[in-house]
Amino acid sequence: MTIRSIGFALLMSCVVLMSPASAGDPLMPPWLKLGPHAVYDGRTDDLVTGGLGIEAMLAAPPAALYKDALNPTAAELRRAALFLRGSDGQGFSRLFGPNVRSTTGELLPDHGKIAGEEYLAYADDGDGKQNVAMLLQIPADLARERRCLVAIPVNGSASLFRDVVDFGFWGLRHGCAVVYTDKGHGDGFHNLEVDSVGTLDGRQAFAKAAGNDAHFRADLDDAARLRFLVDWPHRIAFKAAHSKQNPEKDWGLNLLRAIEFAFVQIGGRDPGFTRANTMVLATGSSNGGGATLYAAEKDAEHLIDGVVVREPQVQLRPDDRVSVTRGAVTRQGSGRTLLDYFSFGNLYQPCAVLAVPDVPLRERIEFAANRCVSLRDKGLLTSDTLEAQANEALQRMHAYGWDAETDIGHAFGYFVAPDATATKYANDHGRFDVRDRLCGYSYAAVDKDGRPMAVPAAQIAQNFAIAPGGAPAGSIDVINDNDPTGPRRNWLSASRSTGRQDYNLDGAICIRGLIEEHSPEAERVQAGIREFIATGALGGKPTIIVHGRSDDRVPVSFSSRPYVGLNSLVDGAASQLRYIEVTNAEHFGTDLPGFDTRMVPLTLYHLRALDLMWDHLTAGRPLPASQVVRTTPRGGEAGRAPPLQLSNVPPIVLEPAPSDAITVQGGHVRLPD
Repeated sequence: MTIRSIGFALLMSCVVLMSPASAGDPLMPPWLKLGPHAVYDGRTDDLVTGGLGIEAMLAAPPAALYKDALNPTAAELRRAALFLRGSDGQGFSRLFGPNVRSTTGELLPDHGKIAGEEYLAYADDGDGKQNVAMLLQIPADLARERRCLVAIPVNGSASLFRDVVDFGFWGLRHGCAVVYTDKGHGDGFHNLEVDSVGTLDGRQAFAKAAGNDAHFRADLDDAARLRFLVDWPHRIAFKAAHSKQNPEKDWGLNLLRAIEFAFVQIGGRDPGFTRANTMVLATGSSNGGGATLYAAEKDAEHLIDGVVVREPQVQLRPDDRVSVTRGAVTRQGSGRTLLDYFSFGNLYQPCAVLAVPDVPLRERIEFAANRCVSLRDKGLLTSDTLEAQANEALQRMHAYGWDAETDIGHAFGYFVAPDATATKYANDHGRFDVRDRLCGYSYAAVDKDGRPMAVPAAQIAQNFAIAPGGAPAGSIDVINDNDPTGPRRNWLSASRSTGRQDYNLDGAICIRGLIEEHSPEAERVQAGIREFIATGALGGKPTIIVHGRSDDRVPVSFSSRPYVGLNSLVDGAASQLRYIEVTNAEHFGTDLPGFDTRMVPLTLYHLRALDLMWDHLTAGRPLPASQVVRTTPRGGEAGRAPPLQLSNVPPIVLEPAPSDAITVQGGHVRLPD
């Protein structure tokens, strides 16, 4: 199919999405743009599984999600975006999930389907450059005796439906409305070659036809776009990298606005639904967890009653009064920013993989030895043998803050592409344009040899459900434009300075320099980071943080542990923050062979923490003391681990044994080994 015919198909499937807010409605915030509304019967379609039922989440996505793969409907895209594959072995659908009553473990007969209504909307200042997407779900059995709202900033840079099956359903099961926001960091993308963009419900349109209703449109006119494509054909712009908004500075504001949107929308149909009589619980995971903490810190109007976050990607104000002691090791200071530890890990992680012989997916990091040699050539390692270089790289990561428990995730973590995350956030924080190609990186679909090509038509049409808010996504990946053989997928590329396939060490060094150096580009990135760092000031708001000790993506020593210490300094005796650190739990909850035998799902503890916060807010029950929860891995043979049982995952207790207690005082956090 030609680009012209793709564009024609996109135009034919485009509909006007947005309806203007009523100018005469005094309750309607000026930043709110209302979108589509839908009602689901809970049988043929529903709020959680898209009508598929929980059993479908235990298998691959249905082959017939789209009647026409090149022109999917909004309903089909929504259903595909809701799909989140679970693992029965990990306990999904048995011990937790949309079909399980969390307080009793009872399996519900509705297969996880919940009837109700959905509203989509944008928050924007009027020029269409922000277009922060929001989704409100209202269950058919919305509680009216104990009114409640759950607010969720979406994990990562994914679509609004990313967290529904993971934990958003919890609010619906409690009779609460649930509102989501993509934080201004969602999966909007601009296919520059076709000049197509995504819209609020996921369908594609030409950029001109979408106008200010485009989820994201790169900041360049047609002439500039075409000039760029002459030199750099097939390139893609992503909102999460190229919005030039540094949206992380507004993550907290965006969640608070989502809460306002929910009250405006529900209050318009049910005047009894007001902030005065409604409990509001904010919760999120990963960077959604960080956004939740940012919102709680900015909550001057007291829109939030309680907070539960899982593995929060939160970046802290520097404060040397904070310290964390685990066993005999003490780390001073308030952690590290994401780009700091990602750029450091991006240097050393592929080499360090060789020092962990039983790490899952080790064989997939095929150029690890080349990276070790190149690091030695650059003076970034001092050892002479490959074995010694790998051990030195691993030791450097440990010294920088990664605990030994994270070693299991180094190969998988690198396979999930820290280069993509680092380049995304570097562009984002520094407000760089897609044409800047910061550090020689760009984004495009690639062929089997890693060379840029036109995005396949089906991926363009389905990107709303495919893309995680940036590369890699389907055929789209990070490109090293400085490869000596010509632009190539970064994973396969060579460094110009070394001539070897070493995962583009030149680019990794350049990204690291944005943190360590004082170039104009580095100054822009560092200034952007200073715009959003957390203060730790929760104002005594009841809060539970749950984090896995084996998290390789957002290691606890850079995020949750020092946040607890900073909060104790700022809130002092008024602090109601509790910290739960879970052993044998990593960031992604993957059940791949080698993880299945050694890791337990942190999602289960997220849901348990929500239950504990619910009991605290509704019945006045005490919050649990901070503690380490010691789990028991499933064991067995990799790829054939026995099913997870409740005996593997002990509960969070109100008063832990002294050997499991985490103590916090005056900025100092002490954890047991």
